[in-house]
Amino acid sequence: MPLRLGTFNVWGLPEAFADDVSSRMRGLAARLPGLDLDVLFIQEAWTDEVRETLREAALVADFEVAEGSPSSGGLMVFSRLPIRSSRFESFHFRGDPEKLAQGEFLGGKGFQTVELKRGAETLSIINTHLHARYRRSRPQLNSAVRTAQLLQIIGALEGLDGTVVVGGDFNCTRTDLEYRVFSGLTRSAELGDGRSHPTLSKTNYYKRHRSGADKRIDYLFVRPGPDLKCTTTSSATLFAEPERIRRRDRSLSDHFGFRASFELNPILTGERVSRLAIFDPEIFDLARSLLRIGQDEADRRERAHFHSAGSWALAAIVAAGVRRHPQVGRRRFLRSGASLLAAAALMPTVGYGTLARLDSDYKREAFDDAHEILVQLEARPRGGTA
Repeated sequence: MPLRLGTFNVWGLPEAFADDVSSRMRGLAARLPGLDLDVLFIQEAWTDEVRETLREAALVADFEVAEGSPSSGGLMVFSRLPIRSSRFESFHFRGDPEKLAQGEFLGGKGFQTVELKRGAETLSIINTHLHARYRRSRPQLNSAVRTAQLLQIIGALEGLDGTVVVGGDFNCTRTDLEYRVFSGLTRSAELGDGRSHPTLSKTNYYKRHRSGADKRIDYLFVRPGPDLKCTTTSSATLFAEPERIRRRDRSLSDHFGFRASFELNPILTGERVSRLAIFDPEIFDLARSLLRIGQDEADRRERAHFHSAGSWALAAIVAAGVRRHPQVGRRRFLRSGASLLAAAALMPTVGYGTLARLDSDYKREAFDDAHEILVQLEARPRGGTA
């Protein structure tokens, strides 16, 4: 029987950062009992209210629910197949700590690995939400960051036997470099059936002012188990129907969801050769070049932060020197002002110095870890299955 899957970014942020959250979650909850899916991947279920609303509705709709703590990246999985285990792993690369408005550093994104029981077999699924735009003007750096995160997922994928489904909000399109890296290194089947199925669309109420072209950034990939091949049986957008909220037709999220079904069949003798084809070395070269871009950016940030820390330290030294000047010393308000300036300059000195050291180190480690996974993948026997 085909397995029916869906993925949906619910935009479940606090009300200060998203519109109509409570109303949209109640609308989504009302649709779950009639949902003809076996598994639903959820992203951005950030708040306790969102998680509780969706959890209760999913249980009423005969889904089992897999979720971690509220800090587990806003990820949930609803499954009508029995859930055997669930675990969450944070991404090593988490964004810039000083950019609080982006939310990437504090959000703690990562991926959720859930094992399901399907008959006598175990089906593994990985639910994820990759980094959004890291540098608006540097698309290759955006690809570098997501490549590091995808390689971390691939490292986990390598340790899973049998068929594995990877889905969620990838924040990239099929033309982006990181998509090519992931599909090439996993040799997984993307269940789009060659169609666009845009999940970011101007037809979405909350994206009606969007200027860019419609596109899909939400995906479902299948890496079949040994001696099996995957065939997509259907694919479509999900939860694209409007929801009546405050006397107006709105949407359930600022995304549309994506759904697909697939079936697994044995590989025939004549098809086995292509399944065992050698990995394209250009994919490894592409991944290495992207990781190098990320490492270079970490080095650049370190230099910039050290420079800023040095500038503020110099300002503190100058202010302290002014405080000791005889003419300033005779005027209490000038001396107090110089003291306050010196103290105030110490705060950004420490802050930028900490960013230069700790933040840049952790970013370099994230790209180094991703590179190590890439080395291990490249060292695999050239005829093995993905």
